[in-house]
Amino acid sequence: MKFSCWCPKVMAAIGRLPETLADRCIMITMQRKSGTERCERLRNLNVEDLRRRCARFVQDNREKIESYQPQIPAMLNDRAADIWEPLLVLAELAGGEWPARARKAAEKLNARDEENSYIGLLLVYIQALFRDTKAERAFSRTVVATVNMFPHSPWVEERKGKPIDELWLSRQLKPYGIHPRTVWIDGETAKGYHREDFEDVFGRYAPQISEDLKRWLAGGEWEAKNDEESKTQGSPNGEDGARNDESSKQ
Repeated sequence: MKFSCWCPKVMAAIGRLPETLADRCIMITMQRKSGTERCERLRNLNVEDLRRRCARFVQDNREKIESYQPQIPAMLNDRAADIWEPLLVLAELAGGEWPARARKAAEKLNARDEENSYIGLLLVYIQALFRDTKAERAFSRTVVATVNMFPHSPWVEERKGKPIDELWLSRQLKPYGIHPRTVWIDGETAKGYHREDFEDVFGRYAPQISEDLKRWLAGGEWEAKNDEESKTQGSPNGEDGARNDESSKQ
């Protein structure tokens, strides 16, 4: 007998998820609440009633859910679009402000994920080196020194606080077809990289440099003033989805 085990899953972890897993998730970062923040305790949540309402909503809207093609934000890559599509469909069916809020949340969360990815940040740092020096070549030791200067380095935890070295750098870039080679700079020869080797990879994997990212890379705080607007918490049966109340009743 076969059973389908395909379904959305929720995973919690301390630290970073593996890149191959994080790339297939919608990442929601949790943090300790402050002494002035108040949250409703989950012990008061009626899970059984919520389960019945969700099941009834799906039953009543099955055909629409299966066939609806929502508007996907253009900035999402193919994998991110596939991940977000079911949630965007539900938002469209809920109506009201939910479609716009869902798309905005998808854009902000996806951008944050890209800007926190291993290879994404590494490429941004290397891109900054070539851009600021206007050089066509750089020694491996120069790239390593530049990357180690930046205040945000997600690989520090994995390396137990040790700075990166040339071997680590070459291992990170190898899957993308970038390899160190002998380069000449000002009469000196050593292992290094050519800018042209990165151009295609920059276009495919480096995140867009947003104002938030520029400030964050410089050691500043992440700007969260619009986070409240991008939340998609709630149910399609909320204040803008009141017309679906009948569908949600047992």
